[in-house]
Amino acid sequence: MTAQEAHDEDEQGIIRDSLSEKAYARLRAALIAGVYEPGERLSIRRLAAAYDTSPTPVREAVIQLAREGALELRIGHQPRVPVLTIPQYINIREVRAPLERLAAERAAAAMTDEILASLEALHQRFVQSEQRHEWKEALAANKEFHFTVYRAAGNDVLLGIIENLWLLIGPFVTHQYPHVARAHAEAHPHLMLIDALRRRAPAEAGELIVQDLRQGSYLILERLKAEGYDARPARGRRSQASAG
Repeated sequence: MTAQEAHDEDEQGIIRDSLSEKAYARLRAALIAGVYEPGERLSIRRLAAAYDTSPTPVREAVIQLAREGALELRIGHQPRVPVLTIPQYINIREVRAPLERLAAERAAAAMTDEILASLEALHQRFVQSEQRHEWKEALAANKEFHFTVYRAAGNDVLLGIIENLWLLIGPFVTHQYPHVARAHAEAHPHLMLIDALRRRAPAEAGELIVQDLRQGSYLILERLKAEGYDARPARGRRSQASAG
């Protein structure tokens, strides 16, 4: 191989890696946001067309997400979004709780007026979207609200772990929305959290973030148990996709 051929091959490899990273980021974000249903099979060719790329980068992204547990791969079958059992869901929730508490506590100590303004705007977007029954927009605003708090903690390792857990649980939780959307007769949990962050009260902020998580989880579990959920949704079942 000539030096020029080696150089060209390296360039092609860099381009392919870049395309794979972009496909991975888009598919990962979609899974966290609950774009796909639990049990849904994904077409690599359709994803490639949607991402305006060839199937190879998408296939590499799928393989990486399968390694992380966000997709299931079987020989001869399309990649599938996992269907969590209730015990699996509870286990992930229990791991999330202390990590998200820690992130909220650290965020309170590092809070700024600019971040507080962003949180207030995201909360308003969330509420308005729910009032209009625009569930996907509400989900997006809710996710960004939470991750604005977690990013404020200033710990990339902690943020990455929380993102990975949301990745695993995203389709399962969002599948339940709007069926378990909460009526907030009193102060909204978001507003209570913003108030704690504004007062730089780490322990209170951490407790509020965990309460929000557990309350949402309780509603989901009560609905699933009432329906006799067996972790295998009926084939072809579709619903609007929430965060919790």
